[in-house]
Amino acid sequence: MHQFHSPYGVYGHTPAEPFELTPDAKRVRRFLEDYFIVHGFGPDFPEIMTTLQMSQNETWEAIHQLEQAVQVMLVPGTENLVKMPPFSYVPTPHRVSLGDSRRWYTGCAGEACAINKMFPGRQVTIESTCRDCWEPITLVMKDGELLSVDPPEAVIHLGVHPSKFGEDWIVTCDSINFFRSAEHVAAWEEAVPQRRGVMMPIEMGPAWVDGVASTRYWNYDRGSDAVDGGALLARFRAMGLDVKAWE
Repeated sequence: MHQFHSPYGVYGHTPAEPFELTPDAKRVRRFLEDYFIVHGFGPDFPEIMTTLQMSQNETWEAIHQLEQAVQVMLVPGTENLVKMPPFSYVPTPHRVSLGDSRRWYTGCAGEACAINKMFPGRQVTIESTCRDCWEPITLVMKDGELLSVDPPEAVIHLGVHPSKFGEDWIVTCDSINFFRSAEHVAAWEEAVPQRRGVMMPIEMGPAWVDGVASTRYWNYDRGSDAVDGGALLARFRAMGLDVKAWE
């Protein structure tokens, strides 16, 4: 039986500093990526273990590393995988398709803007919903370029301060959403004041996530995806976004 690295039922904070991954962690990450791409859903622990011919402890250690690297997410304190960014094991408001039989869910609005870089040359359709009214929002992207958005006034909203991203990635992902307009963001923030945050035009979404979108999958040896909250906040300021809600 493997040992949990944090108390059962408690979410473990992710490190702020980047680190390298072991060969086993890289193997598991690539297996998960390829599995999602082919099947549209992710494998469980036993399938990872048996397919890669790894022991239980080796598999758990690799998954734990990937969790610390923000490259998989588990239901806190369990062995249940819930996300493998940009993919989600469970339904979210963000559904993605390529025009063939495959469908995926992404973890948040940011991941929805990033996933198209995993399918070069393909047109990717994101069918999402406004967090405020649940009405549809549709984006079409290709090779990092936003081709169309309906409605054109749609925006992206982040409802967690970047310094708190690593405290609970499940909450963080759930707080990065599309809204049909700035007015819908205002209504949402009034109803859920603890999620006041920063809004950006959808057109900025692809550029915001381009760093991870361009290297994920294509750089097999990449390290962790730890987020520097201060650097991200500075980047939002440089993009001209209003960050007063976080000051």
